[in-house]
Amino acid sequence: VFNGYQLGMSFSLYVMIYYLFDGDHSKAGELLGWFGTVTAAATLVVILVTGWLATHLGKRRTFLLTISISLVGYALKWVGYNPDHPSWLLYAAPLVAFGVGSLFTLMGSMIADVCDYDELHTRRRREGVFGAIYWWMVKIGMALAGLLTGIMLNASGFDVALEAQSETTLFLLRLFDVGVPLATSALAIAIMLTYSISERRAYEIRAELERRRGKLGSGATGTGPAE
Repeated sequence: VFNGYQLGMSFSLYVMIYYLFDGDHSKAGELLGWFGTVTAAATLVVILVTGWLATHLGKRRTFLLTISISLVGYALKWVGYNPDHPSWLLYAAPLVAFGVGSLFTLMGSMIADVCDYDELHTRRRREGVFGAIYWWMVKIGMALAGLLTGIMLNASGFDVALEAQSETTLFLLRLFDVGVPLATSALAIAIMLTYSISERRAYEIRAELERRRGKLGSGATGTGPAE
């Protein structure tokens, strides 16, 4: 979700400059600024909504719901890229915010549940391992996003020396901007459908670990997951 968002947004400014504003960097920068501001403001609301939903629906269902909403937002960007009405793009921003906003709200708590599940089966507490793998994957993805941006930009036929890009190039830039996060978010949903730790199961695991630690006494390792 995050890396697809990063890679897609790498093309947004190019689309704004060359497709929406015919090479006008100033207007494109202004629109990008507004898009970022609306997205940031919406993210603050998304964090609160995600917390409330997770309490009532469970983390897995909340993830599936919020990422699905972000899919609608990415699809709406395609419509929002309208040279006659550039401001339409801002309508997509609050929905796009559901992607990354909900992701970082839920993932830490879900990793804690996975650590409990792992301890239940291995009797070892390994938050450090799971945390390291998680952030390693995020950073690898960010690095790949930077690399792939250049490769995909060249593949689109983009030429900075040209004041106006070809129709094919403009189409591919929009396709990369919208299509990449759509694809990666859809992949994340598919993966999450295989995630078997429901809210009820997470509480059952926690109760079993607390019972086991009570019996083990001083030999118990680690502590329960943070709320």
